[in-house]
Amino acid sequence: MEKNDETVFLNSLYMDFTSENERDFFIKSIEEIWTESLYARLSNAGLIRHVISKVWNKEQYRVSMVFEYDSKEGYEKCQNIIDEEFGKTRSEFLKKFVFKITNNRGVVISEYSRK
Repeated sequence: MEKNDETVFLNSLYMDFTSENERDFFIKSIEEIWTESLYARLSNAGLIRHVISKVWNKEQYRVSMVFEYDSKEGYEKCQNIIDEEFGKTRSEFLKKFVFKITNNRGVVISEYSRK
């Protein structure tokens, strides 16, 4: 393992849905929610990477999202964009889904990458 010399901020988010159909409907709608124009704005603000995964090893219907930011400032800028976007334009769209969100924020202290 290597110590990361650059501070990278992570946000790990879990979305638990009430049913498999709810989760799968959300997954099919991802491109409507996370658009190229939104990603462009987030990238310019400091988003390095965004990973969305369907969790399969739990007895629930979960989607996991990991956001990786270049700095604390980048994280804060991106959060403002996300709050703005999901507070107005996408809030009506998201009302179609029933889910609970659990959010974890952290700073990378060690990482391994296959070379």
